[in-house]
Parts: sequence; C-alpha cells; structure tokens
Amino acid sequence: MKIIAKVVLVSMTILTVICASMVVYVNANSSGHNPLYAAFEYESAAPPADWYTPEQLGIVQIIEYGENGSYWLHVAVENEPFPLQAEQPVFKYKNKFYQISPLWVTPGLSEQVRQLQIPIVGALGTGWLFAGVLLFKKRDRG
Repeated sequence: MKIIAKVVLVSMTILTVICASMVVYVNANSSGHNPLYAAFEYESAAPPADWYTPEQLGIVQIIEYGENGSYWLHVAVENEPFPLQAEQPVFKYKNKFYQISPLWVTPGLSEQVRQLQIPIVGALGTGWLFAGVLLFKKRDRG
C-alpha cells in the first residue's frame, strides 16, 4: 500500500505540473509577446472624422472574435505611437470601423478547450482526492 500511495502522489504531482505548465505556456505565447488591446465596432451612424489604418496605429496582428451577435477584435501592437487605451482611436478594418476599448478584454475559451477543461480538471481533482484518502488511511494505520 505504501508503494501505491507514492506512485499516485508522484503521478498526480507530475500531471498537475504538466497541466499548469501548459496553461502558463499558452498564456505567455498567445500573442507573440506583443501588447494586446480590445477593439469593438464603432457605434455611430456616421463614420468618424478622424480614423486610422491599422498600420498607422502600429497594429501587427488582428484576431477576430464573434459570439452571440457581438463582434470584436484583439489587436496586437508592436510599437505604440501613442497610448491606445487613453486615446481610443478609431481604425478601419474590412470596411468597418472599430474603436480601441479603454478596458482590457479577454476572450472566452474556444469550444474545444472548454470541452476538454472539465474532464482534465475533474481527473486531476479525483486523483488528488484518491491520493488524500490513501494518505489518511496510511496515517490511521500507523
């Protein structure tokens, strides 16, 4: 029983470290280390008087999101000619106008990741509960 408890504890520790490392890796490398800003569709009937192209704002990548009728972008900026969140400039992308948001916005997880998240966390939680039961049984014996 002592060997089983050690194997379970070592396995759970390794799996937890791997899972945490994957989360850190995905978050650290999601945008190529460029600052990300949220941009929402410009809400006005008339086009803005002052608008920019993505290149003028230093935008190097645009990531599109659309869910439940709302549409927004993440824009990756390599260099900032001026503080985007303070100025909230409007730019044109795919024949639509978008405005940089003053708030930080993070997209939700994709459907595939959402489906895998519950079984992975559930398996880790069950494994840690099993390891705890083994340790308490071992402690009670002796």
